[in-house]
Amino acid sequence: MFFLLQSKAKKGFGFDRMTNCPPHWSGAACDWPICQNGRADPSTKTCTCRNYYSPPFCISCLPGYWGESCDRIPLKRINPTSDFPIAIPPVLLKPILGLILFLIVFLIVVGIHRLRVHFRNRHPPRYDDIAKDLPPPYAT
Repeated sequence: MFFLLQSKAKKGFGFDRMTNCPPHWSGAACDWPICQNGRADPSTKTCTCRNYYSPPFCISCLPGYWGESCDRIPLKRINPTSDFPIAIPPVLLKPILGLILFLIVFLIVVGIHRLRVHFRNRHPPRYDDIAKDLPPPYAT
């Protein structure tokens, strides 16, 4: 609707004062705010914003809120001591890390041992498995 009134103002229909208003203001005295996502309060001539849009013109979200309609919950910082999803008591932290390190070293040692045993006990395949033809006849 504002675009329609502004286009009429440029054509000279008696709304000449509207084109001289600064951005986000309208009215004969340019004292009415244009609230993008809210309503203008007639008694105070200020915007009452919907959801979590920020004044004065309800264009952007309040700090911490986000989304197309500013209806997403505030983004919280993760506090490493209290808000982390898995709380490990500090007393158990060193033993758990030690156990994990021990398991990693143990798995590496077992893997190396299995590789050594595999390569040390390697035998060539049997002749019957490789040669499918009968050996040639030998003349005496």
